[in-house]
Amino acid sequence: MISVLTVNYHSSADLKRLADSLRRHAADQPVELIITNNSVEDTIQLPHDSALPVKVLPSPNIGFAAGINLAYREARGDVFFIANPDVIVLKDAMNRAAGYLQEHEDAGILLPRLRSPDGDVQSSVRRFYTWPVVLYARSPFRMLGFHPAFFRHYLYHGQMPETPTAVDWGLGGAMFLRRSECGEDGIFDERFFLYFEDVDLCYRTWARNRRVVYCPQVECTHAHRRHSRVPYSRAGWWHLQSLFRFIVKYRGLPKRPSSSSRRIPTFTDP
Repeated sequence: MISVLTVNYHSSADLKRLADSLRRHAADQPVELIITNNSVEDTIQLPHDSALPVKVLPSPNIGFAAGINLAYREARGDVFFIANPDVIVLKDAMNRAAGYLQEHEDAGILLPRLRSPDGDVQSSVRRFYTWPVVLYARSPFRMLGFHPAFFRHYLYHGQMPETPTAVDWGLGGAMFLRRSECGEDGIFDERFFLYFEDVDLCYRTWARNRRVVYCPQVECTHAHRRHSRVPYSRAGWWHLQSLFRFIVKYRGLPKRPSSSSRRIPTFTDP
C-alpha cells in the first residue's frame, strides 16, 4: 500500500483536487489518503470509497512536521508520499515512484519533478545551505529577479537532467520514501514547526548512506505559494526560527555527507 500523508491548513479546496488526482491516476497497489486537519474550523468532506480510503485526523495547529508524523502513525503503507494539499499527481506518478524505490535500495527519498499549473518546471531541489546563501536569501536583493552565481548554484539553476540524479535536498511538499527509512514515531523532526524539516530529513538520509534522488520521470503539479520569501511575514518569521534551530542542531551549516554508493548518478561539485 501507498499512504499519502498531508496536512490541511485552510486548504480544503486543494485537498479535493489532490484526492481527485489520486483516483484518476490510480496506482497498481492500494492507496490511502490520511489528512491531519490543523484547521479545526475547516470541514473536510471528501468521498470515501474503496478506491481511495480517506482518514481525517482533527488536530490543533501542531505544525507541518508534527502533522505529517501524526498521519504517519495512522498509516498502513510500506511506501509514503508526503504531499502538500496543493499537489496533484500526474499519470503513472505513483507507480513509477514506488517502482523506482523498489529497484534502487540506496535511494532513501525520491523527489518528483514539479510543474506549475501552467506546465512550467518548478525549481524544487537545492544544495545544502551556505552562509552566503542564507544572507542573500533573507536580504531584499533577492527580490530583484537576478541572482548571483552562488545562489543559482544553490538552486541547481539550469542543471537539472532528464534522468534520475542525486541532489542534496528538495521541497518537503512532495516526496516519496519507504517505511523502512522512517523511525517508529515519525518522519520529521518536530522541533521544526514549519520549514527546514525537509532539509533536516534529507541531511539525515544522506548521513545514513542513502541518497536523495530527483526523478523527472515522476511528475506532479504544484500550485506553489512561497509565503516565506517575504522576510517580515508570519511565514518568514517561522522560516527564520527554523533556520536558527537547524543551525543549533548541527552547530553550523552542514555539507552533504559522503556516500560509498555509486549506483545513482550524482552532481559532483568542485
